[in-house]
Amino acid sequence: MDLNYILDRLNKSFDTYLSGIIDALPSIIAGIIVLLIGWLFAKLIRMILKRTISGKLDQLAQKSGIASVMRKVGIHSFGNFIGMLIYGGIMLVFIMAAADIMGMTRVQDGVSAFFVYLPTLITAIVIFMAGLWVGEQVNTVITNLTETLGISGGRSMGKVLGGIIVLFISITALNVAGVDTELITSNLQIILAGVLFAFGLAYAYASRNILTNILSSFYGKDRFKPGMRIKVGEDEGVIDRIDSMTVTLRTVKGEVLIPTSRLITERIEILETPNIE
Repeated sequence: MDLNYILDRLNKSFDTYLSGIIDALPSIIAGIIVLLIGWLFAKLIRMILKRTISGKLDQLAQKSGIASVMRKVGIHSFGNFIGMLIYGGIMLVFIMAAADIMGMTRVQDGVSAFFVYLPTLITAIVIFMAGLWVGEQVNTVITNLTETLGISGGRSMGKVLGGIIVLFISITALNVAGVDTELITSNLQIILAGVLFAFGLAYAYASRNILTNILSSFYGKDRFKPGMRIKVGEDEGVIDRIDSMTVTLRTVKGEVLIPTSRLITERIEILETPNIE
């Protein structure tokens, strides 16, 4: 093959590529300018939001309990998070516009597809965040309730039930987002059954004192009446009232609350009975 022919072919190829670059250069420059304008505009909007409503959004999130939930996923400022989302949305719009100007159809199609999927993604995120909030509220309610009733291990029970709720809602969020959760749900029933069985045993063990007190109250209301002066161990006083959990004694030192279970587990001295006419 002739060397001159090869050089001629190379020159023509180079000229073709160079002509293509020169022809595309205005579009590339225009696309870069659009991206630069979009970046400046997004920065401006983010700065305005940070100086105006970011603090108010943080206060709202703190009052509603959203802030504590978002801190669990590493978001420490709700206002900054909203500003970042708006910043990202503006940039995506300008990226799609720049890709259209530069003829980058694949980038444009990708961003367009993302915008189509965005409502689904936002819905899944909202469901997940709501699940975290509900799980935390359930944990708090159960912990406070068990502490009020005197059930030990209430904090652990609250975490277990709250975690189960978060797990189910997270799976729902994944399904909404289009993620295949068949592998998770296929083994979840066995795992959940074991967890609930263990939880039931723990709850029954922890609540045995409450059941004892409730049963003791039925026995105590038949044997002991308000106005009786009794002595239970070192506690001596007049019975003021008997409820399902405690007996209220009026002593020389004031009111004393004793568990009703002591009415059947300890020796009771009846010192004085009220006169019933």
